[in-house]
Amino acid sequence: MRFLPLPRNAVLFIVMTTLVLLAWVVWATFKYPETLWSPGDLSRFHADIADCNDCHQPFRGAAAEKCIACHTRNSFVTQSKSTLSESHQKMKFEGKSCSDCHTEHSGALAQISSGALINPHGEFVFRATDTHSCSACHDFSARDETHAKLLDSATVRHLLEEGEGAHQLGKMGHCLDCHKGGRLNIKDEGD
Repeated sequence: MRFLPLPRNAVLFIVMTTLVLLAWVVWATFKYPETLWSPGDLSRFHADIADCNDCHQPFRGAAAEKCIACHTRNSFVTQSKSTLSESHQKMKFEGKSCSDCHTEHSGALAQISSGALINPHGEFVFRATDTHSCSACHDFSARDETHAKLLDSATVRHLLEEGEGAHQLGKMGHCLDCHKGGRLNIKDEGD
């Protein structure tokens, strides 16, 4: 079986097309790097990060050194339970990467810690209440953290008053039965 060489004008076309595409990728990398290379939006925890290089090293991905620049030992000691701080120090000592347990670029409301407690109300509640923590509505000081006490806070009172009686204790975990995509889903009476 013999292969015939490509016609001269076909080779020229392939070379020119390759150069144009390469030039476009280089231009877009500098002009719109997030649009071209980002796999998704950052979570609400990192929404204030403006530059990819704050977390990533070029051609090497996310770097633990960059995470540690913001999430210092002191910040863990002052903002975390001692067991969480100790486990992070142990993993750092073992040379594990932050990305072994934490993921990003899954959207503003994504959970970024593997194995973390998942919000039983869905991430919709954070958006609807403009809160960023479960402790805005719940008290976890009791030993049994699976049955947190509901606070008597302005946020909780507002939720209970809204929804024409639909928001009741024990029922607020079913937000998406009525709310779809952040809007109230009103069903036709004939459905």
